[in-house]
Amino acid sequence: MRIVYVLPSRHGLALSQFERNNVNVAPNYNLLHWCPPHVNGVVFAELDSFDIRGMSAMIYRAVPHHRIRYILGATGEGRRRLRRSPMRELDSMDYVFIDSDETVRAWLLSNPVLDDPLPLMVYCYRDRGSERQDTPALRRVDYLNQNDVRNWAHDPAQRIGQMHSRELFDDRPGDREGRVRYGADGAPKNAGPRPFSPPHPTQRPGAGCLFRHSLPLSPLRPPPHPIPQTGPR
Repeated sequence: MRIVYVLPSRHGLALSQFERNNVNVAPNYNLLHWCPPHVNGVVFAELDSFDIRGMSAMIYRAVPHHRIRYILGATGEGRRRLRRSPMRELDSMDYVFIDSDETVRAWLLSNPVLDDPLPLMVYCYRDRGSERQDTPALRRVDYLNQNDVRNWAHDPAQRIGQMHSRELFDDRPGDREGRVRYGADGAPKNAGPRPFSPPHPTQRPGAGCLFRHSLPLSPLRPPPHPIPQTGPR
């Protein structure tokens, strides 16, 4: 991910007063610049899960500001526009407001596979004690709560490092199918009867052969004779 972050209270600190007045204006969230001097920094990070908790953990690690108004992800078309004209604003039709698991996945699906890095914008709240009032949120998209990203990032339910949600088991062979759990002392616990499963083909009598029978087998009937397979294997 290529993450640009915006700190509204610190726009243009290195510029002259005249230049700073041109960039330190109330944001129009429907038409945003994604390049300096309109953004305060650029960082690169890796998204390792498909949910808002994983994205928040990535942002919390990479971005040096955690009170966040909006998380915006450019779509495939928006990314192409940024590449052609990086200094032009991007219309809100070309980015996704991310605030849930569903919008994280919608943003990822809007971009071609393996076409990295994906552009992401993090728009932060003003510094505490700032004299300027916060710009009102869009009517159709509320601001994130100031602590949302931090809470999602620290949520114990997150599964960082897992691209798909799945239950984790001990790596020992008896546990890979979820049948046996092991305690801290290494002893098995909650071990119940194993469900019936047919034997592996190499463990059946006459493995590598076909069985020919048309009637149900009975206890008094001898087993059928195996017929060797013919032809290439």
